[in-house]
Amino acid sequence: MCQWSPAVVSHWDGLFDDGIRMPTAGDFSLVINPHLTAERRAMVMVNPHGSTRAALSPSIASALGIAPDSLPVSLQGLREALGAAGVAMHAPDVIYYVAAAGASTTQAGTLPEVRVLRPDDAAQFDGFMAQVPADDQDDASVELGHWATFGAFVESELLAVSSLYPWGGVAIADMGVLTMPSARGKGLARSLVRAMIEYASERGHEAQYRCQFDNVASNGLAESLGLTAYGRWEVARSP
Repeated sequence: MCQWSPAVVSHWDGLFDDGIRMPTAGDFSLVINPHLTAERRAMVMVNPHGSTRAALSPSIASALGIAPDSLPVSLQGLREALGAAGVAMHAPDVIYYVAAAGASTTQAGTLPEVRVLRPDDAAQFDGFMAQVPADDQDDASVELGHWATFGAFVESELLAVSSLYPWGGVAIADMGVLTMPSARGKGLARSLVRAMIEYASERGHEAQYRCQFDNVASNGLAESLGLTAYGRWEVARSP
């Protein structure tokens, strides 16, 4: 079993283990966590080895009729109760971290120029974003004002961008990557992710890579870099 960093363990255990534990059925645990924010009022984490954890805010648990003296709750029963209460969940994200052996460093082909973007790169960054579909921008959440923003250049043309931002109040930095549609498949995202992992590590943070579970290319990128899947995370949509 993978040995996760203290920051990773602290973050996820604080969400899924802190609180009042409910009676459950099967390889499934559920807590009512009074510290959950409105944005994370209902969450499910399916781990690679098959166990599943869920956490609800007290208000959501009350709306679902879940309490310590309730009958045992199954994962399927929880999903059905959420649906009946009108609580829709986002499609799952797969959460990746650097494995104990570290990220892969091999890469074939010509390497792009990768560097931290500065304020005077704003016009070039905006020009890049104007050429990327809005849905891709929403999924990646890359911003020039984040903790650190990187660009990958080929012959001085900005073809991919990425950024890091602190996550969850612990030493975790979430990564987002965007590549120009015409420049995909050329290793630009790999170079950016490596740069972000190194940047975060040098500052005492664990780099976190997230992508939608059905995004074959993004999951393949994470696995090719030697990142390890922590689990498949679902969170409630905004009301």
